[in-house]
Amino acid sequence: MDRRRATDFAAAPLTFRLRATGQTLTAWTDHVGMIHGCLGVVMLLMAFLTFSAARRAGPFDRRLTAAGYPRTPLLLAKATSLLSAAALVALYTTVWTPAVWSPRNLESLWLGLFTACLVYGVLGLVLALFLPGELEGMVVILVSSNLDLLPQSPLVNPDPHGFPGPLLPMYGSMQTCLAAGFAPTTPLRPVAASLMWTGALTLIALLAFWGRTRRRQPRDTSRWAPYGGC
Repeated sequence: MDRRRATDFAAAPLTFRLRATGQTLTAWTDHVGMIHGCLGVVMLLMAFLTFSAARRAGPFDRRLTAAGYPRTPLLLAKATSLLSAAALVALYTTVWTPAVWSPRNLESLWLGLFTACLVYGVLGLVLALFLPGELEGMVVILVSSNLDLLPQSPLVNPDPHGFPGPLLPMYGSMQTCLAAGFAPTTPLRPVAASLMWTGALTLIALLAFWGRTRRRQPRDTSRWAPYGGC
């Protein structure tokens, strides 16, 4: 009896409103839960990956720039690595999705996962530049991801009327993935929202990186020359 009830709950129909278009959609709860789970996995993976990589590379970056190495190639290398990792993680997740269920638009599903990887990948870079240790970064990433993703899931909030979801970082990715899974078309406005979050966080990361790797001018010791230059 308990086993049958658990199965019925997993396959129950769910009616929710897609806020990006105002459409009312109906889907199975296990399929909606799969979108929620995929987003949660890729955003945490990218945030932890970039946070750890940035913390390890920080001292080396400062030594390179102190020795005169230009910062532009360093930034381009980091951007290329982030884009490549985000694209591969999103592609891997998208390729395995049809093994369990068939979303309506796989390309849009990849796009939603890719924007989620970008937003939280850059967030990991920002946290690595501002937080003192790995424990603090892990806690902030876990807490912020849950506070960001859970209220936007149709499993938790099927009718998000009045909820300030568009202000949250994962709004665009969640709406894009839901539209890719269950709607006939995928709106572009949520994608633009994700790119705006990515751009804002990238700007913060760039300013922080520029300040951390700024070359400091040596002090003028000429006035001490009569005393032996001490």
